[in-house]
Amino acid sequence: MRTKHLVTVLVLLALAVPASPAHAGGVVSVCDEAHLLAALAGGGTVTFSCSGTITLTAEITIAADTTIDGSGQAVTISGDNAVRVFRVNSGVALNLNALTVADGNTSTGGGIYNYNGTVIINNSTFSGNNASINDGGGIYNYGGTLTVSNSTFSANSAGQYGAGIANSGTLTVSNSTFFANSNDDYGGGIVNYGDGTANVSNSTFSGNSADYGGGILNYRMLIVSNSTFSGNNASEGGGIYNRSGTATVSNSTIAGNSATNNGGGIYIHAGTVTLKNTIVANSPAGGNCAGTITDGGGNLSYPDTTCPGINSDPKLGPLQNNVGATATMALGPGSEAIDAGNDAICAAEPVNNLDQRGIARPQGPHCDIGAYEATLQPMTRRVFLPIIIR
Repeated sequence: MRTKHLVTVLVLLALAVPASPAHAGGVVSVCDEAHLLAALAGGGTVTFSCSGTITLTAEITIAADTTIDGSGQAVTISGDNAVRVFRVNSGVALNLNALTVADGNTSTGGGIYNYNGTVIINNSTFSGNNASINDGGGIYNYGGTLTVSNSTFSANSAGQYGAGIANSGTLTVSNSTFFANSNDDYGGGIVNYGDGTANVSNSTFSGNSADYGGGILNYRMLIVSNSTFSGNNASEGGGIYNRSGTATVSNSTIAGNSATNNGGGIYIHAGTVTLKNTIVANSPAGGNCAGTITDGGGNLSYPDTTCPGINSDPKLGPLQNNVGATATMALGPGSEAIDAGNDAICAAEPVNNLDQRGIARPQGPHCDIGAYEATLQPMTRRVFLPIIIR
């Protein structure tokens, strides 16, 4: 009888405990803060069976290795313009897939503050995040490892450095878009500083703005390949500003960027900048390049000759979807950039005989200058025609 009474008491006690949001094995079934926090408890993999915006009242601290995967749903995690969205502790890994991180707001790292951790971002969007005083509107990567692929950073802002991303660790960006990020000081899209190394490939920077370095501002070590910079603006260095350190830009298109003072396309304050197989053209203000640039071969500058290379109209098309993960600027028929690239540069890392869209290089006798490789058509060299399906 005692056993029966004990069981009865335990059942009654269990029923008396208030219900909490179900962990559901890491599946968020209701898109609200409480259910997300319950699923995140202890780390592991979190998925969603709901869509919607999860509005936070406090930042989420990632203290154990965690994957948050929004595949199959449309999930936004919002700081509601009041709090940071994520903080990643030292030595911890955070993997985000198919999510939107929006409206984070704090002094540093509005969307994510990665403090010596490892963050992997794939197929995600960072929008409207703000570092109101310091650095990293979208993400502040402090000494950690940050890998971004197939993602978009738009309308993020910062008080000082890096409206999209501020990096002082190891940064790798591929197949991503930085659009309309703005900063009153340094780096509209990305700032690479401190002990940072940044490798940017197959990505597009457009409509970003800052006082210095509308697209990217570099202090340390920067590698850019197969990327497009268009419509960015700054007082100096509309596309790229090299404050110090070394930067190498290969098979990229830097066109239509502006600077109210100098270097609509590229400004070199100090350090070394090497251009290879790169177009710098059509800067509305500030000229294409300002400062000393090392000619790595196969370049084109138009209409002025402030950058190294041949001086001829590349006949660029508008920035648009030309097939591929990111927008590009096509080479029009008769462009002097066609077949004028250095084949050895195209074949070597980081270009690897591919263009920004993943199209094989070369499509003719030689590879093309810039981020876009014009495609072959029957009976003629690279007249890009629209395909009409009837």
